[in-house]
Amino acid sequence: MESLSRWGVSLLEPGAQNNTLRLALCLFLLGYPQCILSQPLCREEEYPVGTECCPKCSPGYHVKQACSEVTGTVCVPCPSEYYTAHPNGLSQCLPCGKCKPEMGLVAWQECSRTQNTACHCSQGHFCVSENEDQCEMCLPHTTCAPGQRVQNRGNHSHDTVCANCPPGTFSPNGTLEQCLPWTRCQMWLQKESEPGTSSTDVTCSLSWSVCLLLAILVICVVVIIVIILWKQRNKTTSRGIMAVFSDQRKRQNEASKSAVTEDLQTREAITIVAVEETSPMFPNR
Repeated sequence: MESLSRWGVSLLEPGAQNNTLRLALCLFLLGYPQCILSQPLCREEEYPVGTECCPKCSPGYHVKQACSEVTGTVCVPCPSEYYTAHPNGLSQCLPCGKCKPEMGLVAWQECSRTQNTACHCSQGHFCVSENEDQCEMCLPHTTCAPGQRVQNRGNHSHDTVCANCPPGTFSPNGTLEQCLPWTRCQMWLQKESEPGTSSTDVTCSLSWSVCLLLAILVICVVVIIVIILWKQRNKTTSRGIMAVFSDQRKRQNEASKSAVTEDLQTREAITIVAVEETSPMFPNR
């Protein structure tokens, strides 16, 4: 090829660079039709081999030997951990993909001779990088902070969406879908000791007047119980004393009756003896 300097231009000039690019483009276009004509136009179920077209292998198979004038394509099954998902003219099957746990991936479809391993995000993760409908990387779902609620829960393809609790409500751990309303202290029985925040509830405590009233009631109840017990004890003691006196009186009465009876019996005996002694002194005439 002759030097371009003979054309009267320098390669360092802008015009020369443009001419060079045009010349290269022309040479490429002149050879392109020949390249197209050298490749046979095959049907969809065939693949080119030199200037001929050979039948493709079925999914799950690959080409062991290309076709010839007297034989067709020789296909063999894919080995373990390899696959082909479509009719093909591949000399080797494609290796099965691996789901990487460190990327938050787990397999939901195992690899076979006709399909690749299908990975998706594990529980609590969502996909951030995909390649041909296959997830390549997952990240953990966002954890809502205390004072926030879960507006939209995350799934395999979307992250969790959080929202702040509106005034008058709270969320203690950020896991609730709806924030909880603050507690309302009951009128005069309670008073607000600590105000509520977006992450904590209102703290209520008994008012001093209620505490004083309860203390007085407790004291009154204790005094009443003591009085009742004291009275019951006195009644029991009185009954015991009366029972002792009653027993003593009964014993005294019984002793008196016994003494009177003995006295009467003694007198009767004396009378009988006296009569017996005086009887012979007055005989019958």
